[in-house]
Amino acid sequence: MFNKYDVFSVLETAKKFLKFKELPDYKSDAEVLLSFLLQIKRSRFPFVYNQILSFNQLCQFEKYILRRAKREPVAYIIGHAGFMEFEFKVDKNVLIPRPETEFLVETVLNLAKKETNLKILDLCTGSGCIAISLAKMGTFKTIIATDINKSALKLAKENAKINGVKSIKFIESDIFANLQQNKFDVIVSNPPYVTQKEYLTLEKDLMYEPKLALIAKDDALFFYREIAENAKKFLNNTGYVVLELNPNKVAQIKQMFIDNNFKEIEIIKDYLSLPRVFKAKIFV
Repeated sequence: MFNKYDVFSVLETAKKFLKFKELPDYKSDAEVLLSFLLQIKRSRFPFVYNQILSFNQLCQFEKYILRRAKREPVAYIIGHAGFMEFEFKVDKNVLIPRPETEFLVETVLNLAKKETNLKILDLCTGSGCIAISLAKMGTFKTIIATDINKSALKLAKENAKINGVKSIKFIESDIFANLQQNKFDVIVSNPPYVTQKEYLTLEKDLMYEPKLALIAKDDALFFYREIAENAKKFLNNTGYVVLELNPNKVAQIKQMFIDNNFKEIEIIKDYLSLPRVFKAKIFV
């Protein structure tokens, strides 16, 4: 792939190749992968343009670029992703944290400004990015994070350790199954919410991410229904649910929670003006 071996030439060749493969972010993809390989910040590239890559470095970088050309996400290739102000280890057992989900964390943090010592439950925690970000950025009495996937929980625990968080209790649980009589002030979740039909239309990159964390049965409403019908058993009086939304199912989701005695419903839009976060308060 490479005819010249200095950083500048290698980087330009990689960008042209990814552009030819119709990668929309070909420039940043190539730079992120090479900066990861060289263990330098992208801002340092102008200072090392003349540096010659070793044969092993060239081979490894070519492998990275070929993987990306097949639409494997950069985060899986380098093994980590940024979320909020922190870095999280990721692999194919968990979804890659996305900027849209930061609205979920910010909504819970705003609740914590009004009330102190809140008890938080993070359902379907995946990489743990929501629970860990809350632990790092807020002051909460309790944070419990659950997932049905043992491999995801193992990774979430590792991310907690990497980010210096010791306060989260991780529980293997199918939604509420293993929570016993715990009561919380806030239940937060980014649950699976893609229909099988929607899944077939997703970008190729998303095909690398775990289907278990993406697709939900019952026309993608399964987890919303489970939370709407069972959350009151695990919420303190006037507790909240804060959920990431399927933008195409807002009306159905809202009605589910109305039918289960939730009030003060608020739909929060993301930076693309799509309905992204659902917040509601239970009255028992």
